[in-house]
Amino acid sequence: MSSVISSAPAKIILFGEHGVNRQQPALATATNLRTYCRVTRRTDAGYSLQAQAHHEQGDLEGLEAFKAKIDSLRAANALDQIREEARDFFAPTRYVLAHLLTYLSASTGALGVDVEWHSRLPIGSGLGSGAAASTSMVKAVCTVAGQEIAPAAIAQAAWQGDVIAHGGVASSLDSSTSAYGGLLRYSVAAGAELLPFDSPLNFVVGDTLVAHNTAAVNTHVRRWLEEKPVRMQHFRDMCWIVRQAVLALQTGDQGAIGHLMNLHQLIQEKLGTSVLQAEALIGAALEAGALGAKISGSGGGGVIIALVEPERRDAVTTAIDQAGGRSYSVTTGSEGVRLEPSAVWDDVTQN
Repeated sequence: MSSVISSAPAKIILFGEHGVNRQQPALATATNLRTYCRVTRRTDAGYSLQAQAHHEQGDLEGLEAFKAKIDSLRAANALDQIREEARDFFAPTRYVLAHLLTYLSASTGALGVDVEWHSRLPIGSGLGSGAAASTSMVKAVCTVAGQEIAPAAIAQAAWQGDVIAHGGVASSLDSSTSAYGGLLRYSVAAGAELLPFDSPLNFVVGDTLVAHNTAAVNTHVRRWLEEKPVRMQHFRDMCWIVRQAVLALQTGDQGAIGHLMNLHQLIQEKLGTSVLQAEALIGAALEAGALGAKISGSGGGGVIIALVEPERRDAVTTAIDQAGGRSYSVTTGSEGVRLEPSAVWDDVTQN
């Protein structure tokens, strides 16, 4: 197969961001917003990456050298240096591609690919755009190479990119959600666990339009905790909220889920990951009738999520826009990474 198109969903973290990097559980769900990736097999061992105005070309030797560099930084736990690498737009997907081509070359020989992405997701907003890009690429590259790959292996491969994007401190929560889809309870110890999910939840996502850097925010939280280790209790509080949220989801108690979101937001403000623009959008959403609202993702900008009943969706959307944000209406529990028909590419690039 010379060309393959795949897609992977954006994610929202319902509860547990930052706690998940400290051995606590988190809840996340795939949304109906998707990133599309087209991979075309080349006749040489080169590669190219194309996303919006960003473009890069190189060869397998360069990929191997980059992988060796990052591997060395990881072995030395050089988190600040990994954080600097995150400034390079293609560093995460380049690292994932280096892992993939090194692995696949053992059975296919030297493999060259051209990789293109198209997405309506705001980059670096907290919706997991990086994980969706890496996950969709892994699926498409393996398919082009004639290799079957299971969701767990896709998540593991795509997670390599988040290690860079998140400044060396990253779980595979984002990539697992993008690979499996649905609703996941995730912990570093237990991995991804798909939860029964009968009825999608309705959320309005509010983009603060404040650029943030996940690696920088993760570094802030890491140093904040190092200053006073007793602050670990806040992450244990997140664990309690996650347990209560699972019970509320099982009973369909959306009011309880909303209250738990509001409590979780207070912890995120304590961590110093909130910004005034996020709090303004949260306030506007709650005033417009949202059941609960909080930051989703690392914070420092990015997005907030507001749980809404269908009849309040338009009011909350309008309130977020009027408060200076950009709203997206999403539903949860969407399908994970998948192959797409070739006609999809023209549709997503032209619409």
